Amino acid sequence: MASRASRRSAGKIRAVEPAAVSAGGAFGFLTRLGLGWLAALAVAALVYSPALNGSFVFDDFHLPFSDPNAGAMTARFWIGGVRPLLMASYWANYLTSGVRPFSYHVVNLVLHATAAVLVYLIVEKVMEVSNVRTIAPWSPVIAPGVFLLHPLQTEAVDYVAGRSELLCAVFVLTGWFLFLNRFEGKTTVFRALAIILCGAAAVLSKETGVCLAGLIPATDFYFRKEGLAAQFRKRIFLYLPGLLGLGIAAIAILRGLAKSTTAGFASGATPFEYALTQCRAIAIYLRLFLFPAGQTIDWQLPFYHSLGDSYAWIYALGIVLLLAAIAGLFQRARLISFGLLVFLIALAPTSSFIPVQDALAERRMYLPIAGLGIVLVALLNLAGAEARRAATFAKILTPALLILLAVVTYNRSLAWSSDMALWGDTIAKNPRNVRALSNLGGSMMLRHDCAGAAREYKLILDMQGLDEFNGRNLGSAYECSQQPDLALALYRRLVAAHPNADVYVRIGFLEGVRNNVDAALGALEKALQLDPNNASAYAFRGVARFALHDAPDAREDFHRALALDPRNAVASAWIAKLPVDR
Repeated sequence: MASRASRRSAGKIRAVEPAAVSAGGAFGFLTRLGLGWLAALAVAALVYSPALNGSFVFDDFHLPFSDPNAGAMTARFWIGGVRPLLMASYWANYLTSGVRPFSYHVVNLVLHATAAVLVYLIVEKVMEVSNVRTIAPWSPVIAPGVFLLHPLQTEAVDYVAGRSELLCAVFVLTGWFLFLNRFEGKTTVFRALAIILCGAAAVLSKETGVCLAGLIPATDFYFRKEGLAAQFRKRIFLYLPGLLGLGIAAIAILRGLAKSTTAGFASGATPFEYALTQCRAIAIYLRLFLFPAGQTIDWQLPFYHSLGDSYAWIYALGIVLLLAAIAGLFQRARLISFGLLVFLIALAPTSSFIPVQDALAERRMYLPIAGLGIVLVALLNLAGAEARRAATFAKILTPALLILLAVVTYNRSLAWSSDMALWGDTIAKNPRNVRALSNLGGSMMLRHDCAGAAREYKLILDMQGLDEFNGRNLGSAYECSQQPDLALALYRRLVAAHPNADVYVRIGFLEGVRNNVDAALGALEKALQLDPNNASAYAFRGVARFALHDAPDAREDFHRALALDPRNAVASAWIAKLPVDR
């Protein structure tokens, strides 16, 4: 039996003083770092390979490269709005490969591999400054390995629009590593400037980059060797300008939120409702981290309105207990406490009280997984009372866990292999997801599967009733699938409930195709009453007048249509058929 002294020495991990790094040592370190990055990139390319040739989906079509005139646009179009560094990365993709998705996915993989390497460097430094040098040689690999391979990362990595999370995380992790790399010493002006620039770059990639302003003081508080005042004096060149920069960033973000309809206080929930809902969202995030089953791009998590809604108080109590655990573990298991706090800090910009239209999105877990990775490392080092047993445990557990995650992530990436696969997967998990049904219908229309699109749009109409959006979608699918009678009947129902100029234009067109010229003219007249500047209505009315041998009025309509829309194809084609005006 081991003596009491030996048991104490096994349970407490001895700090190892960092050795001076020679020029040769620095070269060796950089070589190992480069090889590690290449290995991470190769593994990521394999695991996420099903999505490498995946098509653009969902919010990708709202990004600048989806604009048909993107090639003729100036720099202001690309980077003049929010998140300029993110948009600059899309611009670089567009300049090299246009709208072919492959290069966009490759850039995402490169950023992901880079972030994983940074997580490894950060975990090593955190263990060093916390005096918890690993008793299990493999254990530091588990944090970057889980970060690289966890299925929750698929939405950020496989989704082109998810690049905002990747690019932001790379800058946040770089700034955090620069801070940790000289943690014991005084923060110089140049290092402080580099960290602040990383923070600024993170915010210019995505607003959630402000979390760096929480990660750095939290690290200082947890692992300081001096009093708070002395520690602050060591960081004077970082904290004073950093506070100023944080204020500027906060003002800019709040101004952006004031104009946004998908985030901020005009997005559909009060701060209290959003914060209450996030208690449940955080519980789901943690469940998905531990048991990643049931993943979907569109959770449609409903908002809570009071503590009594669907046991909302239980989730709120769960957050209180989590915070209590972080405080309670501060002295007993500081590294676990720190990892949990990092998780909450990284999640706070989207999971606090500032409302976002979608209460839950898996890509928001991208950076917070780094904090949970620190927790895993800490738990792994506590798993054995003796270094040999812990090392054996780590050598078995770490590869097994990472292989399992890689297999699950590969399977999840299959859902991102195409838009059809993605929306089909979403509907399989929630058959009443209207947004997924609508997107699946749109994907079918792009593939000229108009009958299939009509089927999906009809399901939406049956669930929601007739409105302008689903009525026009279904009508277009009926037209595309050569079912004009169904389209005409639907459009007539639609304008009876929701008069709309464009729908009257479609009625006029379909009646004209059926040679009901009077009915066509009547519908087009109603369209022009609702919208006197509707170019299509003038163009089709010109066609109807041409059919009635009214060439002068037809010519007038065609000229009016082209004045409103010089690219109107109907007016351009039919005006050429008119007799020459003498």
